[in-house]
Amino acid sequence: MSERADALAADFAVANGEAMAFVLSCTDAQWGIVVPGEEWSVGVVLHHIAEGHGNGLAWLEVMAQGRAITDTAAGIDQKNVEHATRVSDVGQAETAQLLAENGARLEVLLRGLSDDELDTTAPFGPAEGRALPVSAMAAVAARHVRDHLSHARAAVETES
Repeated sequence: MSERADALAADFAVANGEAMAFVLSCTDAQWGIVVPGEEWSVGVVLHHIAEGHGNGLAWLEVMAQGRAITDTAAGIDQKNVEHATRVSDVGQAETAQLLAENGARLEVLLRGLSDDELDTTAPFGPAEGRALPVSAMAAVAARHVRDHLSHARAAVETES
């Protein structure tokens, strides 16, 4: 087992746990607050985090094999717009469940990465095809959660 992978997985698990706790603490009114800078409701932002775990999982599996991610930044932006429309009325229970399920799968993958896999580089389309090490992409898992979660928390605090 890789100590680096274990640390990345543990950091991600903490961040995801914070997101789940926040989801469950929101009132219905807070769930609908629009998050400045994101222009989505708190609920959509949190669901975006949960769905993002699936992207991270898929990307890391491919990159760990040294294969390129062919998605583009523009394509991801379009998928995010479609996602926001599709889940505009998704509730807290479903979002918490998706955070738990996708989070558990991503944590297992992170924990199972070897040092060789973490050191593997692969072209990453959303970064204009630049080669990125798997370790850098793995670290994004927790950062993605924390960045969006901090925006959602700030919106709720501002409205309170």
